[in-house]
Amino acid sequence: MEDKTIIQVSKKTVERLKKLKITRFDTYDEIINRMLDKNDKISQ
Repeated sequence: MEDKTIIQVSKKTVERLKKLKITRFDTYDEIINRMLDKNDKISQ
């Protein structure tokens, strides 16, 4: 079983991912962590 998860994303999410400078080679965990980091900074 492969570990690669294919995620269907909306255009809005794609824009957010671009702002976070996420490439399609990042792992799902890295993307989640980066999004959480970003959200933490925003909420502080």
